[in-house]
Amino acid sequence: MKKYLFIFLLPLFIGACTTKTKPINVDNNTPKTNISFDDASPGTLTWTGEGRQAFTGTFDRWKFIKLNVPKSNFSKVEAKIAVDINSVNVDPDGLENHLRADDYLDAKGFPIAYIDINGAKPQDDGTYATDATISLKGKSSKVPVTFTVLESSPEKIVGKAVLLKDDYGVGDDAGVKNEVKIEFSFTMPK
Repeated sequence: MKKYLFIFLLPLFIGACTTKTKPINVDNNTPKTNISFDDASPGTLTWTGEGRQAFTGTFDRWKFIKLNVPKSNFSKVEAKIAVDINSVNVDPDGLENHLRADDYLDAKGFPIAYIDINGAKPQDDGTYATDATISLKGKSSKVPVTFTVLESSPEKIVGKAVLLKDDYGVGDDAGVKNEVKIEFSFTMPK
């Protein structure tokens, strides 16, 4: 009887192992391009570059997809931020379309950049240090980030980083420096 049961179940077992099924993606960290952005971002995200002259800019639309700081322990912070590349603004005025072009930020091909932070180390000077993964133009790179938690209610976070534009294939204008300084600030949501 066991022999016949085995013979009966064997085709079902083989079928179950060889059937092609569509994999289910349960990873909530998968980049999505259909993110909607609020009119007001949770804070400021500015950048400064240098060429023949210094130029500064902002990304006016960005949002937290995930923000978790267990019991206000910033050494265990988990954050995922989406940045709307089309919201870039720059001073001097008029360079936005140039920056949105495919040889720079490629807003059409990659309309959203992502910043991932998982944990941070407290420093002796009261700041925190972490390596954020920044995904821009389909490329990802680790970027050292430092931030400070200002004592207020609710807590305000200010920080900075230096991104290397060549890591992402952003522009190749002669005389434009590779380093782009990033500064950010936001108030922790309640």
